[in-house]
Amino acid sequence: MKFAKFLYRHKILIISLLISFSLQSFSQKYLYLESYNVDSLLLILPGQLGEERVNTLNTLAASYFCYEEFDLSQQYAEDAMNLAKEHDFQEGMAAAYRNFGHINYYRSKYTDALNNLFESLRLYVELDKKHTVADIYYDIAATHYFAGNFEKTLEYGNIALAKFRERLEGGAMVGSVRDTIKVLGGLALTYNRLDINRDTQLEIRLKHLEAGRRHNFGMTEMMLITFLAGTDFYLLGETDSAKVYFEKALAYPNVNPSIEALKYRPISWLGYLHYAAGDVDSAIFYLRKPYDWYNEKGFLYWAMDASRNLGSIYYQNNELNTSENYYQQSERVFKEWLQRNSWYRHDSLKNIVTYGTELYFPIPPSRIKEMMWQQGKFMYYGLYQINAAKKRTGEALKYHIAYSSAKDTLNKLQRIRETIELQIRYESESKDQQIQTLSLENELKESRLHQTRFFLFGSVGFFILILMFGFILFRQNKLKADQQMLVLQQKLFRSQMNPHFIFNSLASIQNFIVRQDSRKANIFLSKFSELVRSILDNSTQEYITFDKEISTIQNYLELQKVRYIEKFDYSIDIDEAIDAESMKIPPMLAQPIIENAIEHGIKHKETKGHISILFKLEGSLVVFKVEDDGIGREAAMDIMFKQNKGHKSLATAITRERIQVLNKRMKNKISMQILDLKNEKNEPAGTRVTFEIPVVFS
Repeated sequence: MKFAKFLYRHKILIISLLISFSLQSFSQKYLYLESYNVDSLLLILPGQLGEERVNTLNTLAASYFCYEEFDLSQQYAEDAMNLAKEHDFQEGMAAAYRNFGHINYYRSKYTDALNNLFESLRLYVELDKKHTVADIYYDIAATHYFAGNFEKTLEYGNIALAKFRERLEGGAMVGSVRDTIKVLGGLALTYNRLDINRDTQLEIRLKHLEAGRRHNFGMTEMMLITFLAGTDFYLLGETDSAKVYFEKALAYPNVNPSIEALKYRPISWLGYLHYAAGDVDSAIFYLRKPYDWYNEKGFLYWAMDASRNLGSIYYQNNELNTSENYYQQSERVFKEWLQRNSWYRHDSLKNIVTYGTELYFPIPPSRIKEMMWQQGKFMYYGLYQINAAKKRTGEALKYHIAYSSAKDTLNKLQRIRETIELQIRYESESKDQQIQTLSLENELKESRLHQTRFFLFGSVGFFILILMFGFILFRQNKLKADQQMLVLQQKLFRSQMNPHFIFNSLASIQNFIVRQDSRKANIFLSKFSELVRSILDNSTQEYITFDKEISTIQNYLELQKVRYIEKFDYSIDIDEAIDAESMKIPPMLAQPIIENAIEHGIKHKETKGHISILFKLEGSLVVFKVEDDGIGREAAMDIMFKQNKGHKSLATAITRERIQVLNKRMKNKISMQILDLKNEKNEPAGTRVTFEIPVVFS
C-alpha cells in the first residue's frame, strides 16, 4: 500500500476543539464539556422552584449530555424551557435553546441545531452576556464544521475569536487563555480540512503546546497535541521533526488509561514513516504493536484498522497467507462491530480516549458509522484481491459482492451527509441575515443611548449637528440600500430560475421510479445532486470563473440527455484565447436559454436535435452563443398555447431583467440578442441567442 493511502485513512479529525459549554466545572472525560455532579443536582431539584429550578434543569441537561445520555438531556432541557417560559425567564430559555442546539448537533440534525443556537444567541445578546455570546458564535462555527460548511466555520470562528478578545470596562478580556486556544485550535482544524495554510495550522498547534506548558494544561491533552504537532510536521514534509514529536508524545508517563491508549497512535505513524521510506520490516514491527494491544483490549475500530493495514502491507509484499490472516481478523472485528453497534468490546472502555476527539466532545453516531463502513469497504476489497490472486473464484466473488455492498452502504451514508451539508449551505444566508439583524439592533440601541445623552445638554448647536448627521446618515444609508437592493434583485432573479428546473428534474426521477427503472433513477439523481450543489455554490456569487460555468452547463446538458434519451446532442466550443481559470462571467446566464432550447425547441422536433454553445474572445468582450436547430419560437409558442393557455415562460424575461440589474453596476454593459434562424426555404430552423459580456478577471 502506498503511504498516501495510509495518510488519507489516518488523517486526524480532532473535531472536538469546536464546541464548549459555559458552566463551572470540568468533567473527567470531556475537557471542554463542563458539568456538575448529577447525583447532587437530583438531590436538590425537588425542593426548588421558579428560576432556581430552571437553572438546575438546564445544568442537568448539560451534565447528562456530557455523559452521552442524550434522551435524558433532551427531557431536562424541555422541562427547563417550559418552566422558563412560564416564568418569562429569558436566561433560562436561552440556556435551554443552547442545550437543544448541542443535542441536535450530536444527532446530526444540523439545521435544527443552528435554529436553536441562533435563538439562544439572540437572547444572550439582549442579556449582554458577552462571554456566552462568544461561546455560542463558536457553537455555530462548530455546527457548520460538522455540516461540511468550512467557509462559514472560519467566518463564525473568527467572530468568536474577536468577541473573546474584546475588552471589558475594567480592561480585562472577555475570554481566557483557554478560550483563545480553543478557537485557534478549531481554526487550525478547519484549515486542515480545507488543505490550506498548513504552516498556520502548525503554528497554532505549537502555540497550543506553549500555552499548555505555561498554564499547566492536563497531561492527556498535552500528549495529544504533541502527537498532532508531529502529524502537522509530516504533512509539511518535515519527517525528521515529525519523528521527534512522535517520540516526545511517547515519552509522556502512563498516568491514566487514555495516555496509554493514545500512545499507539504515534507508534502507528512511526510505522507509516518507515513504510514510506521503504523499510518494510521496521514498519511491520511498529504496526504490530497497536494491532496486538487494540485487539487484546477490545477497541474494535482501531483493532480493525491495525489488522487491515498489516494485511495490506503483506499483500503488497506478496505474502498472501499472512496478509489473508490479518484481513480475516479485520473481518471478524467488523462483524463484531455490526453486532454490538459500538466501537468497544466492553462498555468500560467508553471513557478511554483513543481517537482524540473523545477528550473534547462525543463523535456523532452517523460519523462513526461512516468511518466503520469505510474500513469495511477497504477490508472486503483486500480479501477479494487475495482470493483472486490465489485463483479461488468462488471466494473472490463472495468478497467482491461484500465489497460492493459495503461500498453501496457507504455511498448511502455519504449521500445522506452530503444532503445535510447542501441544506446547511442553502440555509446559511438566512442565518447570516439574522446575525446582521442582531448587529443592527445593537447599533440602534447604542445610537438611541447617545441621542438621549446629547439631548440632556440641549443647545441650538446640538440640533444643527443632529440635522447634519441625520442628512449624511440618510444619504449613506440610501446609497447602501440601493447597492443592497441591486444585489438582492440579482439573487432573486437567480433564485427564480431554480424551482422550475428542480420541479422538472424531480418529476423525471419520479417517472423513472414509477417505471421501476432504478438504474436511470440513480444516474439521474446523482447528476441532479451534483448540479444542484454547483448551482447553490455559484448562485451566492456575482461572478464565477469560466471553468465553473462551463462545468455547470455541461452537467445540466448531461442531466437533460438522461431525461430526453436520444433526443439531442450538444457541442461546447471554447476559444483558446479564453483563460477559463481567471476570466469570470455572471453565473447561470445561459441555463434558462438552454432550457428553452430543449423544452420549447428540441422537445417537439420529430428528428434528433443539436445544441451548439460557443465562447469566443473578441477584444475586451466574450461573445457567448447558444444555438439550437429546434422548431423555432413561433411554432413553440403555438404548441405551448394549445397545451397550456395559462403557461408563461419566464426564462427570457428574467434573463433580461438580470442583465438590466447587472448593467446598472457595470461600466461596460452586457447585451443579449435573439435571432430566429431560417433554412433555405425560409422555414423556421431554430434559434440563436448571443450574449456579449465584458471580461472580468479574478
